[in-house]
Amino acid sequence: MVKTTKYGKDGVKKGVWTAEEDRLLISYVNKHGHPNWRQLPKLAGLARCGKSCRLRWLNYLQPNIKRGNFTKEEDDIILKLHEELGNKI
Repeated sequence: MVKTTKYGKDGVKKGVWTAEEDRLLISYVNKHGHPNWRQLPKLAGLARCGKSCRLRWLNYLQPNIKRGNFTKEEDDIILKLHEELGNKI
């Protein structure tokens, strides 16, 4: 069962991103950058709000995002800093 796409009162698309929307966002940001997230959806041809585009880019599409488990070195750093600093910073 697939969720249906919903549009808000202002015509902004809500819900799951499609591969085509991802492609449009990636293409626009790679070509023009992201100087103004509020105007980006209109310029890129997306029916989304600027906040949705910004979050999609930062959390899922940005090329330098590392996914997966921590390395042994990263685990050691986390444990060492937790011993030194505790739960509060």
